[in-house]
Amino acid sequence: MNNWTDIRSLLFVPAGKLDKWEKAVASGADAICVDLEDSVPPDEKDEARADVQTFLEKGVAAEKKLILRINSPESEAGKSDLEMILTLSRMIYGLMIPKIDNASPLKKVINKLGASGKSIPLFPLIESAQALENGRDILSCNTVDGAVFGGHDLAMQLGCSKEWDVLATYRSEFIRSAGGLNLNLIDMPWFDLNDVAGLKKETDNAQRFGFTAKAAIHPAQVKTINAVFSPTKDEVAEAGEMIRIFEEAGGHAVAWKGKVLEPPVINQAKRIVDRARNLNLS
Repeated sequence: MNNWTDIRSLLFVPAGKLDKWEKAVASGADAICVDLEDSVPPDEKDEARADVQTFLEKGVAAEKKLILRINSPESEAGKSDLEMILTLSRMIYGLMIPKIDNASPLKKVINKLGASGKSIPLFPLIESAQALENGRDILSCNTVDGAVFGGHDLAMQLGCSKEWDVLATYRSEFIRSAGGLNLNLIDMPWFDLNDVAGLKKETDNAQRFGFTAKAAIHPAQVKTINAVFSPTKDEVAEAGEMIRIFEEAGGHAVAWKGKVLEPPVINQAKRIVDRARNLNLS
């Protein structure tokens, strides 16, 4: 299930603005998240859910990785979202699950989908101190294909600001919780639409920390994000050379251009080559 190497960017589209779908697709985002949660006022949830159901059944989004962010699975709105999903005749790429502090509500969603014969990749939002504390249990759940660092809500809960240095420790906890699980690890959006340099800097930092993608709240942000998370031709060529040299050495550690090539290094090189292949960059 893990298609983690072919998502660099995830663009949010409010459920009430599905007329923006074509612009979202044109942005080049690898995945698009239709949001039934924070972008929809409480008294408009039912109407938005019905509109999303009609949109999905028409098959408009069939050729795009569409992830649907539902409401909290323990809320009445979230339960209604899940019931709607169970009636869909067309599969969606994934479900983003917000407002969970531990694995229990996620397992309930998995069981509910499974009982109806559906297996949809899940993308839990890690957006509270409790969720960070239980991160490994949450991310190890069956059918979890990725996770989103919900730094905005986390900062609101902790009473801190959202600057990179303030949230760096919590990002590190998030990355550590996902270690070795081969998941899409999606960093929080950059909220200043006029600060392209700030977006580039934060996306660079996210890539260095181990994130594989970043969320966007405007189509104009996607190009910058995709560029950062795309391996360059030189990086792909070097990774391929490292793999070749290591294999010629019979899998033994070998020195190459001042580096020691050993299994962990080669595994990273293989991820670079796989990512480039999945993104049609090689």
